[in-house]
Amino acid sequence: MYVTEPTVALNCPARARSSGRGRVLFPTVMVALVLLLAIGLHLSGFRGGLTVFVGFGSHFAAATHPPPGALVDTSNGYDGQFFYLQAHDPLLLHSSTVSALRAAGEGFRVQRVAYPALAFLLAGGRFSAIPFALLAVNLIVVLALTAGFAIYARRRGWSTWWAVAIALMPGMLLPVLRDLSDPLAAASMLAAVLMWRSGQRWPAALALSVAVLAREVMMVVVLALAAEAAVRAWRQRAIPGAWRSAASRAWPVVVVPTVIFAGWQAYITTRYGGPVGGAPLSPPLVGIVDEVRRSMHNSWPPYAVWDLVYVLLILAAAAAALASLSRQVTITSAAASALALGALIPMMGDAWSDTRLSAPLFAVLLVDGLQRRHRSSVLISTIAAATTILIPFSIPGAF
Repeated sequence: MYVTEPTVALNCPARARSSGRGRVLFPTVMVALVLLLAIGLHLSGFRGGLTVFVGFGSHFAAATHPPPGALVDTSNGYDGQFFYLQAHDPLLLHSSTVSALRAAGEGFRVQRVAYPALAFLLAGGRFSAIPFALLAVNLIVVLALTAGFAIYARRRGWSTWWAVAIALMPGMLLPVLRDLSDPLAAASMLAAVLMWRSGQRWPAALALSVAVLAREVMMVVVLALAAEAAVRAWRQRAIPGAWRSAASRAWPVVVVPTVIFAGWQAYITTRYGGPVGGAPLSPPLVGIVDEVRRSMHNSWPPYAVWDLVYVLLILAAAAAALASLSRQVTITSAAASALALGALIPMMGDAWSDTRLSAPLFAVLLVDGLQRRHRSSVLISTIAAATTILIPFSIPGAF
């Protein structure tokens, strides 16, 4: 059964309304200050202006075309350079964009169109404004996530400060500093789950459509919501019309994102001239084991300890999600379990990839723990969020 969230009474006293606004405003302001501090520290430590967040690498410079004065101080750079390239032409209307991605061997990234498309729109099509737009989109997304979850938490009777734990997780903060699509993917996915739980089918379908176009792995959440609806219908199978009712309720949030995702896949396959490939994957847990080995052999002890602890937290979060699912199949437990699989099969390589691949899992697990009063789930997610405090001392070049 869907639960409709309570709303604030319209006849509440002005003082109560003011207090409610403050409970939402304070966490949002705190997140904004932390983001601005991190951005300022990153800018002060490197030359190149806002291109420092793009992460250009000399190896891919012929394909990504860094602007004059851009920082290009590493060989491979990072993923933001490919979003920068796609933000010039998000719909792949020019063959040169496709050729550049093919030459770089990074064609699978065209699946993640939502983030560069928003940056293109925010830049007004002006190429010189794209570095600013890429950073601004992520700032807007994280602040909107903070305010939105604070409102949701207030209506549920939770502390609005839980919004800070979600917005400032390492997997949300670090991608902002490298112009990555993960904040948009995680925020829109979480919004979809919360709106779906509240019975807002069409807004949830729209948010989940954005999520799957920001990162293709978010399709696992679509499958999880479909599975949860099927389980709910099975439990009510004795009621006449239960299956039809479940399908009627669930189809927008399942069908709409799936059709949009499939349509974009068909389009980019045509424009690319064949399959675009995908991000490197491994059998479950193999990537985790490899990352543990790398952590134990890292020459910088603070980084090694930080990364090892974080990888162990991912394993704990996956176990907590599956335990929650075994107790009861709900929207949040199903989504968290699907995201656990999404965090355990990719190939990892450093703390940046560890954190951004697991951020959606920790976010949904925290919500699941709060809703069902599972202290272990809340504790694991809270510790993961708290590791952000140690990033400046543990991850070289983060700020």
